[in-house]
Amino acid sequence: MRHRDDDPPSAGVADSASAAVTSEDEADGIMSFADTVRIDADRHQLWAALTDPETLAACVPGAESVERVSEREYACEITRSISRLTVSLQGEAELVEVHPPDYVVTRGSAFDSKTGSDLEVLAAMELQEADDGRVELSYSAAVELTGGAGSIGTRLLRPVVGRDVDAYFENVRAVVTDRDES
Repeated sequence: MRHRDDDPPSAGVADSASAAVTSEDEADGIMSFADTVRIDADRHQLWAALTDPETLAACVPGAESVERVSEREYACEITRSISRLTVSLQGEAELVEVHPPDYVVTRGSAFDSKTGSDLEVLAAMELQEADDGRVELSYSAAVELTGGAGSIGTRLLRPVVGRDVDAYFENVRAVVTDRDES
């Protein structure tokens, strides 16, 4: 996955991952996603959920395990079905730029030995207090899937990955809201 080292993540961090993707990259199979979701929580509460391995395991679609390896590194196992193909990805994610509770930039990679599939992700999340007390979480992500799963093509992969991105944020919203009501 290509990225621009000269783009400072802190300058519009939610745009940094998608800024790293060009239209040429889209043709090469790199998919970009970006949006803003509003969540009823304060930034510190939401930040704690976003960096907690148990919460991540509960929120990431198909996550079988998420383990904190160090303060900035996580190991994960994720199994997902894409079309008629099932991939069991084992990989790691690193928080490459962290400014709690304002923003985080994460780079991740995973591999499925059965299908020869590689997953590369560059993602950024920025949390801002909204006027109504909720948090606006702006995110962007550049996702590249190659090998067996990548051969399916971005036309078929984009909706599947997009649904997983949407499900992740809905799951985060549900977990944070449940914690707040407890």
